[in-house]
Amino acid sequence: MSLNIKAYSVRQLSPFVGNIQIIEADFCRALSSDGEQWQIQASCETHQQKWKISEASYTPRRYVLYGSWNKSQGLSTLPLDPMLDVPSLQHVSETLVQHLNNEPELPFPQSDHFECWSLNASNQPLALLASASEQQMIPHIQLPDWQAIPQQDMDRKRPEELQANNIQLLEAYYKINTRNTQWFNREDITQPLKGKSVNTSITSFPELLINTEILPENLQSIAIKLQQWQSPRLLGLYNLTAETRQQLEQEAQHHATETAKRLAIYPQPVSEKIHNKIMVELKIRGQ
Repeated sequence: MSLNIKAYSVRQLSPFVGNIQIIEADFCRALSSDGEQWQIQASCETHQQKWKISEASYTPRRYVLYGSWNKSQGLSTLPLDPMLDVPSLQHVSETLVQHLNNEPELPFPQSDHFECWSLNASNQPLALLASASEQQMIPHIQLPDWQAIPQQDMDRKRPEELQANNIQLLEAYYKINTRNTQWFNREDITQPLKGKSVNTSITSFPELLINTEILPENLQSIAIKLQQWQSPRLLGLYNLTAETRQQLEQEAQHHATETAKRLAIYPQPVSEKIHNKIMVELKIRGQ
């Protein structure tokens, strides 16, 4: 049995979806966006690897969905291809499930300190495109254009300012004005990454992942409205100033359901006043 457990969090972007909490053991892991419902994944070889076919196009082990876990229902498993060499139920139970049953302290430390930013012609950071926990992962990450809203949220009710045409204008601005992309080690931005040329004059990055100050007035109002709408997710970011966190809390109280399901994974708890308002609204709604 392996007792080698790692617990950490990473940001899911672009677009920014939120902080993902991860518990990792040998050949399996658990992921959660709220600290309550956990997706259990198992690492396995492909059939080509298992049967030693097409070694020239060797691919690494991959994760498959193994099941789910929550405190009230425990572990639920899914049927899997019997040819896949997934870990045993005993192994998953004695590592991941045992760790979850012990109620680990949330949120887990953020590990994705390597960040890729789009830069404009003046080398100002525009938007965070990707992040990584390990430097060796960087060459394998495909960089997307910056996106404002996750696809799964496109049908979610949004303010009038965030309708599709305005979102497209905002995304187009960042795309058109991107002149370069650059990886940084945010723990030490003066330390060049291997094979990369770091602009050491950059010392300030936007707290909320996009630079709104450089936007024309009409797009700035859209970007600010976007950040207000995303406030339940943005509160999960580390290293926010007290002023920014307070502003986000004021906005997040208007999104009680979205905020309530993330309370367990905020690096700092929301103020008691805001927490009570959210709980009262949920009670009124019968949630």
